[in-house]
Amino acid sequence: QTHPSSSAASAYSIVYQWADAAKRARSLDSERIIAALEGHRYSLLKGEQEWRSFDHQNVQTVYAVKVKPREEVLKDRFKQDYFEIVHRLTGEQAAPSLAEWQAERRAGGQALALQ
Repeated sequence: QTHPSSSAASAYSIVYQWADAAKRARSLDSERIIAALEGHRYSLLKGEQEWRSFDHQNVQTVYAVKVKPREEVLKDRFKQDYFEIVHRLTGEQAAPSLAEWQAERRAGGQALALQ
């Protein structure tokens, strides 16, 4: 009689994505799983998400929330409706672009490709 916590939901989606990539790669080899994840788009817990190829980040919508008053939370069936979404950024707006990522790595003296 409860919703999973955000950390449980996140862990589930990560394991689900890994298993799906292994299935698509038809292998448990790390390099093949990475290749299956790179550029892969999916929808699971929220809108469309992508495993970005150039930095392996999971790009997804980011929310700014406001905590609801206690009495409002208690009206919820599971008493877990804690937040009101006040703003959202798409993953593309929130995550650094390829050019920004490369500029940061250059400034830090790092390679421009993941090893």
